[in-house]
Amino acid sequence: MEKARVYKGIEFVRISNLPKDQQDQIKNIVSPDLVIKIKTDKELLPDCIVYSDYVKWYANIYTKVSPVENGPVQPSTTKATFLSRIKHKLLPDT
Repeated sequence: MEKARVYKGIEFVRISNLPKDQQDQIKNIVSPDLVIKIKTDKELLPDCIVYSDYVKWYANIYTKVSPVENGPVQPSTTKATFLSRIKHKLLPDT
């Protein structure tokens, strides 16, 4: 998770400074209404998001849809059994 930048009391992160995977996901998920522009003394930062919104997105969405670093997730036996039961109920006997 990125650290907040602060300008005139506003804590924010700049989307273009996030890692590429976060940039792609946040652009597709976060409402455009949450993206703000911050005008500093030197430049206009057109792609910012309030830090508290970034933290909520990171904790509730990004970490739940990001791939596991340790490799692919193996299906659990319970899930496989459940899917097998559904399959047998939905498909006629052959």
